[in-house]
Amino acid sequence: MNKFPTVLITAMIVAICLASGTALADNNATPAESNAPPVKTPETDSSAGPVFNFSVTGATNYIFRGISQTDNNPAVFAKAMVSYQDFYFGVGGENVDFSHRTEGEYDLSAGWKPTLDDFNFDLGWIRYGYINQLANVDADTDEFKAAVSHAFGPAHLGVAVFYTPNYFATDSDGVYGEVNAAYKIIDDLSASGAIGRQHIGAGGDYDTWNIGGDYTVIKNIVVDLRYYDTDENHSNKLYGNHVVAAIKASF
Repeated sequence: MNKFPTVLITAMIVAICLASGTALADNNATPAESNAPPVKTPETDSSAGPVFNFSVTGATNYIFRGISQTDNNPAVFAKAMVSYQDFYFGVGGENVDFSHRTEGEYDLSAGWKPTLDDFNFDLGWIRYGYINQLANVDADTDEFKAAVSHAFGPAHLGVAVFYTPNYFATDSDGVYGEVNAAYKIIDDLSASGAIGRQHIGAGGDYDTWNIGGDYTVIKNIVVDLRYYDTDENHSNKLYGNHVVAAIKASF
């Protein structure tokens, strides 16, 4: 039996306890994201009006919650985001490679990011849509997200929960819970990681984790190197351990 999930559960409990502790100075660290290579995006001030951002990411693999979406092949991501005060809307796309011949994925997201007593919240919606699916396959999925994060000096800790009433063509619900953390080593270098568990109503629950670091090469250009794994790595190469390199350009 894999002993690593026990360590994960212990770490998650400790992390949640820390999240309720005393507030310390804020910083610019960004916790790892679960739905794309977790390279950071420069912060912008949307108080004066709408702010538009565009990014392009190239990666050696597209890993979503520990599982390769490109049959362990490279991926390219593009995303546009508009934010105004605490609200945001985004649209993006990437290549995928599934057995049912799906050729591409598009992502829509919208949400509200309020701040309360130095805690940053993210309440949102995400839609994962797929291009050129087979007639009898409908993997399009809507998720609802609730997340909170807090800075502790150079460290940043976050907890997130995602819920979907129809988990990727399974006709059953799904819940993903994650604890993520980042540590700013120097101005341009950060280490980060996440641990999480995916529950699927139709069966097939699994644990996943990742750890890595990102480095700002020049302004708006970030590289990330990350290790991903799951407790199902013995049964399917898509769930296996992966080392993924990514480079992201933001405009």
